[in-house]
Amino acid sequence: MNPVRTTICLLLLAVVAGPIPRADNHAVPEGVWVRPGFRLTVAEGTIKSPRFLLTGPEGTLFVSVPKAGTIKRLQDQDGDGYFETATTYVEGFSARQILQGMAWRDGWLWYATVQGIYRSRDTNGDGQQDEVVQVLDADQLPVKGSGHRWRALLLHKDRIYTHVGDPENAGDQPINEGERKKIWSFALDGSDKKLFATGIRNTEKLVIRPGTDEIWGLDHDIDRYAIKWESQNAQFGQPITDHNPPAEFNKYVEGGFYGHPYILGKNVPNLNFLDKPNLIELASQNVIPEWEFPAHSSGMGLTFYTGGGIPGADGDAFCAFKGGWNATQKVGYSIERVLFEDGRPYGSQKVVNFLKDGDEVLGRPIDCVQAPDGSILFSEETRGKIYRLSYVGK
Repeated sequence: MNPVRTTICLLLLAVVAGPIPRADNHAVPEGVWVRPGFRLTVAEGTIKSPRFLLTGPEGTLFVSVPKAGTIKRLQDQDGDGYFETATTYVEGFSARQILQGMAWRDGWLWYATVQGIYRSRDTNGDGQQDEVVQVLDADQLPVKGSGHRWRALLLHKDRIYTHVGDPENAGDQPINEGERKKIWSFALDGSDKKLFATGIRNTEKLVIRPGTDEIWGLDHDIDRYAIKWESQNAQFGQPITDHNPPAEFNKYVEGGFYGHPYILGKNVPNLNFLDKPNLIELASQNVIPEWEFPAHSSGMGLTFYTGGGIPGADGDAFCAFKGGWNATQKVGYSIERVLFEDGRPYGSQKVVNFLKDGDEVLGRPIDCVQAPDGSILFSEETRGKIYRLSYVGK
């Protein structure tokens, strides 16, 4: 057949049959469970290893990609629920610098690496940063060691809040030494450094509960909780470690001590520190979690819902769990909704589950944000997708 005639026929068939189906990278993997009443679609499927998300002006979505050292700028230009453009807004960082946390303030995109916090803007409208100011550098943010090097970033009122986690699973460094396992705050110009909270293992995103000054975050629980005893009785598996300690949903208050590594969950001693002489004193100081999730869920990012699309969800939190390696049976790999009443959690429910038949992993959610249309956008790093979760009714 004549090539021109073939092309015309194909186009006519497409018109008759409707839109041409999107490529596989825009398909939801078969076997992903979605709570009845919700619909899950892929809003963007071409970014490898997307992690944290930030909604900007006019529906723009910023996506941090630490492995590539970039921040992508996504736009849904026709409002159909799919991002047609994905341009590079920030580039030039190495994977070792871990470009991750982001915030928006007065026309500036703020972002964080392990040892730097920057603010930038696009002054000529070409979709890339062209004015960059380094607000904090390695001298003000010294981070030594490996492990849990993700830097959280929050801007609230006239302060910067930031955190980097434990360099170990549960390191026994003195609480008053080092920069890690703490939340620090600074003035917006990088001055006036203050210690805000301590005893935090690894909280990768800090958020404000709308209408308040409360700082909330999901903190990872430790691995190998009872390995010292379980390894000596290997025939029984790991019946203690599989279920302990819980993943924590915390409200971080100024001056608060959150237990790590000595006190876990609701004042449960870390079995590896039972000989610590002031264990009971530390338990008396510990701020217990506002809510707990199953051990080894690996809570990552979250967003508080402010209404506009999901009935009855105003004030609730949507949380992403990437799942962990430290349990005999897989746990996490989900989006969870935490139900709030009078500013406190009172229940939770699974909204999306990426575990097929309890064993096959179909995705690892990383972060959630609310889109302008009231849907929830969340990133999934292993298959490289930005999902849209929307309410469609009972």
